[in-house]
Amino acid sequence: MLQHFTDPALRARYADLAASSVAKRADDCRAQGVLDRESWQEISDAGIWRLAVDRQWGGDGGTWWDFTAAFEGVAAGGRDLGFSLSMVAQAGLIRSLLVYGTDDQKGYWLPRLLSGEVGATALTETTGGSDVTRIRTSAARDGDVYRLNGHKDHITNGPVADMALVLGRVPEQGARDITLFMVDLHDEGITQGPVERMIGNQTSPTGPIAFDNVRVDARHLVGEIGAGIEAIYNTIALDRLLYGVLAAAYLDPHLDEVLAYARRRQAFKQPIADHQYVQGRITDAKFAIEATRYVSYGALDALLRGDRQASLLCSTAKYHAGETLRLGTETALRVYGHLGYMDGPAAHALQDALGTLIAGGTAEMQRKNVFNQMRALAQAS
Repeated sequence: MLQHFTDPALRARYADLAASSVAKRADDCRAQGVLDRESWQEISDAGIWRLAVDRQWGGDGGTWWDFTAAFEGVAAGGRDLGFSLSMVAQAGLIRSLLVYGTDDQKGYWLPRLLSGEVGATALTETTGGSDVTRIRTSAARDGDVYRLNGHKDHITNGPVADMALVLGRVPEQGARDITLFMVDLHDEGITQGPVERMIGNQTSPTGPIAFDNVRVDARHLVGEIGAGIEAIYNTIALDRLLYGVLAAAYLDPHLDEVLAYARRRQAFKQPIADHQYVQGRITDAKFAIEATRYVSYGALDALLRGDRQASLLCSTAKYHAGETLRLGTETALRVYGHLGYMDGPAAHALQDALGTLIAGGTAEMQRKNVFNQMRALAQAS
């Protein structure tokens, strides 16, 4: 394996933890269609969410590189793509609060997230899909509070989350009215779920959240009124690059197993690993994994430095994540042959991987993002 930019000790520590928790429960949680809250709590207790958070907010004072190393470990050791996707949503929410939250908001919400409560970022609605500017969820001011009404769809962690960052409108603000609200999902007037029935990633419960005249204190508006779009585009950039980190780390052990199988399996009196067409499939997957890994590292570096190409690189990482996960899991199925097509680990991995072509912004949307960013950078130069 090529040299990583992340801490190997952190990665190994969390890989071992995830292997003894997430991986052992993954099949049962998949069958039940539930988030593995027991493993979630164990990994939270081990400190994964504290890694990138300042000490004044209960964190360890590390960096997002530290979190990325630990996340790679969970992805590789846990062998559960859905569980890792739920972690991506949590990481994005934490970064949103760190970047745009007030001291009061950080002190109120972060301790809960760091201790193992589950968060969600509620952006999409049926009417808009990936185009979040078409949202209809809105809030009207009522003294020192806002009354939030609306319906969010296809929200990762939505049916099980304890809190959510909600994108809505404040119509009284005028044309520039899209705003972020931090909401406790246990409050009156909120309905979560039901869990959507999907062909994969059953361990990452996804579904709607409805808001019926929900009271949100004005102090829990995140960022400026009307500045929600800019804030959310900035903070979901972390989610996008983490998809790429996840793709590479999750596929590493899968490809190792594919290679080991190809060396054992005999065809025409020799291991299938000696056949050029098998070598081609395995090396194509390896090329994709390493390219995805390092474009994701580059995106994280650019994001943390505030480089003007950060958004472009994060979209590039997200695009490659979905395509690489599809290629890597399809390669496993093809090499395993009929055994891979049977209902089991290889087929489940492919079903899960296909979801990443849609989740977190479709592959087509990432192409549009990259093109628009290329055009903007060219005009600015």
